[in-house]
Order: sequence, then structure tokens, then C-alpha cells
Amino acid sequence: MDYYRVCDNFNINPLIEKYQGKTLEELFPSHQIISNRMGEFLEITHKPLNISSNIDLTLSKRNLIKNLKVVPFIGKEIESFLKKRGINTLYDLRHVIRYGKYAKKIIDLVKDQDFKGLSNNQYVYDIDISFCFNLSELLFLDIETLDLYDSPIIIFGYGYFENSSFYIKILFAREISEEIAICEHLKNEILPRFRCFITYNGKSFDIPYLANRFMYYFDSNPMISKDDTPYESLNTLYHHIDLYHNCRRKFKGLFYNYTLTDMEKLILDFQRDHDVPSNLIGFCYRNYLKNPYRYIGPVKECIEHNYYDIYSMPLILNKLLNLE
Repeated sequence: MDYYRVCDNFNINPLIEKYQGKTLEELFPSHQIISNRMGEFLEITHKPLNISSNIDLTLSKRNLIKNLKVVPFIGKEIESFLKKRGINTLYDLRHVIRYGKYAKKIIDLVKDQDFKGLSNNQYVYDIDISFCFNLSELLFLDIETLDLYDSPIIIFGYGYFENSSFYIKILFAREISEEIAICEHLKNEILPRFRCFITYNGKSFDIPYLANRFMYYFDSNPMISKDDTPYESLNTLYHHIDLYHNCRRKFKGLFYNYTLTDMEKLILDFQRDHDVPSNLIGFCYRNYLKNPYRYIGPVKECIEHNYYDIYSMPLILNKLLNLE
């Protein structure tokens, strides 16, 4: 027996036996080798999925307009007081002498779809600015790393809408040395196509981690402007909707855990089969580097794990937008 981690209750040996001797190219026929000045890596493309593009981002405006606390000097108590008197939206608040001019400023930001201006308001939630973007401007992303801190990114998964279809692409480093080519591809080919990140706990992990890897290789971070200070700013160019924090806020007190797989089961009624735990991905990858012939199965499941992380995000986003 090669390995069995009791605390995770996950045995990789069946995966070893089932796929031993296969290659990534065989297991993922829709692949290609991407080359750039920094090297090569494997890109796996998944065909258009049965994820509806009927995600109405304009629904987010509804919650923003109803949130009177975005106006200076209005807290929970004053908001409750105003709503009891029939002042339910920012549009109603325009006619209240004390708050009218502030409400008008917020309304102007909404009208201009000024996501940066709106983001500066501590009472505006990131998801409530979704209406500022088209569906094609959203980049759903998730990374898998060798370890938790200062180690290579080995898998970068991303999803996007194009022509009413949702595509998922997985960038895989066949060797650790291929990470730099992935970062180069992200910097020049992927990030410039989008304006808004969608992640699950990406504000705490994925985006800071990406910023660190960009700085490690290039001494620059493509997610900040030229006026920002590297190492101090992580992301100032892209709006970022973190679904994890929105799930915790929307379903506060209802669930014991709020992991992505928990949300899949509890709000999407979807459960993964035999999913590799995140904390085993580094272990599986290290063994794959030592013996690709034997450990191809576990790495295949690591790639599938990343695929489902991306797959779930537009479904959760749609669910959250449709909640009152």
C-alpha cells in the first residue's frame, strides 16, 4: 500500500491502480501545449458546459439601492427608522434634506457603473457591484499550490462566459519549472481580457498568492496600477467578488461550515464523488514528479478537483444574486 491518510478518510490507492501507465494527454484529449518566452505548460480545455448564461447581474443593483447604510451618517437604527416611514431606497432618500445630497452621489456612481467609486464605500458589498460588468468580463479562478506558503502554483483553473457558453480551462505545470510560463501567460494573455475576479475565499488566498508569485518572477504585479506600491497593494485594477464571504453573510448561522464543497451540497444540492481533499494535492503532485507513470491517477483527480471548484462558482453566484 502506498498511502492512506486516516484523518482525511481518503485512499489514493484505487486511483493509482486504475490509471497507472496512462498519460495526461490520454486522459485529457482536449489539451494543448502552450509556449511562451518563459517556457511551456499544459492547457486542458473543457467543452461548453450546461451552465446557463442567464445570470442576471443587474439583480445586484436591487440590494445596493435598498441599502440605506451606504449613505454617510446612516446606521442600522436610522435605516430602520427611515424604512418605517416609507423611505426604502436611495431614490426615496434623495428627498430627505439631511441625506439627499449624499444619496444623489451614490446614485450617480450607480448610474455611471463606477465600480471603483462604489467599492470605496465600506457598506457596499462586492457582489452588489456585479451590475457594473458584463458576464463576459467575469473571470472565475482558483489555484492549487504545492504548499500553503511561498511554494509554486501547480494548477491554475479559470472559467469564463463566451457566446452564451461557459468554458473551463486548466493550466497545469508538468514540472515545477513550468510555473513561470503559466504566470507569464496569465499576465499577458488571460488577465487583460477581464475586469472582475470571482473566487471562493480568493481575497484571503488566491489573489495574494498570485500577487506574490508575480512579484517573485517579474518584480511587477499585473493586478495593480503603475502608481501602486508593489508588496503593499495586491489588486487595485480588478473588482473582486469573493463568494465565500457572501455565503457566510447571506446564510449566517444556518450552516456549521461554509467550505465550497459544503455550499455545493447545501445550496446547490450537488455532491462530488471521491473528491481529493485540497491538503493532499501537494502530496499527490510530489509523487507524480517522482514517478509520473505510477501516480498519474491521483494527479488526474487533483485536476478534476480544480475543475469542480470552477464549475460551482457561477452556480453559487447565480444563487446569491437571486436571494432577496
